Amino acid sequence: MKKFYAGVVLNKEDLKDSNSNRIELEYYKISRKNKTDVNKNVKVYGIEIIKKEYLGKRKLKEKQNIHNLTNDETIIDKILNILKVNKVTPIGLNDVIEEVL
Repeated sequence: MKKFYAGVVLNKEDLKDSNSNRIELEYYKISRKNKTDVNKNVKVYGIEIIKKEYLGKRKLKEKQNIHNLTNDETIIDKILNILKVNKVTPIGLNDVIEEVL
């Protein structure tokens, strides 16, 4: 299951070193039941980031996800908040996860 966590919009003022008109970042919490666990009701959580970049009339879309990060929902919420506050894009997801964990 994928659940929207937060969205961030970067406008032209935020993108001084870019040719983009606008960038939208969407952060999602991914969850599923752990099939390998003896207790089948345990959920495991992951993260997905989607970046939509608008360059003139073109729209580019990029996404990155990491599954099975933790079975603790509070930890995944804290990580998602860090990603949102720091406006992390899909390309930076793995580096930030390594630093946080």
